[in-house]
Amino acid sequence: MTQVVTTNNEITENNYVKLAPMLERLNNINLAILKGRLERGMYLAKIKHDKVYQGYDGWVSSWAEFLDSIGIARETARQDMEIYAEFASYVQANPKLAESLTYERLVRLLPVVKSNPDIKAGVIEMAATASRFDFDNNIKELKGQTPDDKCINPSDCTSPKIILEKCQICGVTYRRKDLE
Repeated sequence: MTQVVTTNNEITENNYVKLAPMLERLNNINLAILKGRLERGMYLAKIKHDKVYQGYDGWVSSWAEFLDSIGIARETARQDMEIYAEFASYVQANPKLAESLTYERLVRLLPVVKSNPDIKAGVIEMAATASRFDFDNNIKELKGQTPDDKCINPSDCTSPKIILEKCQICGVTYRRKDLE
């Protein structure tokens, strides 16, 4: 019976052969467009899943060390990978959406879609077509918060109010209740 033993150098060299083209592509991605951010998420997810980062630069042994060495923040990498996993297939199937949809809106949709995956198609369409004000209000509603357009007339609003007063000399703002 023959046993094959792989050394760390062989693993490192094998990983580098797989990793080099992906790193080259990562460096050339245009992050200003949505397609570029989705592509970066795809490459990072593949690198992490296959663990080809191990041995990079001769010393990297963890995902965090790899991200530090290539200059990508951990949270940014996590976010790019999650957005790729949640939205890439839908956006790639609808190329016209990619032209009008922004990465920032997908970031804001991510927690909503993760908590309720059934509404993904509808909210992506809304994110691509809604104005800034409408998008912000829709996100607030989806998160269970009160949207800005709920209180149309503040003088008729029956909810409790906080009255603030600002000192004209020093600029400090106080609640009126605190001054009484």
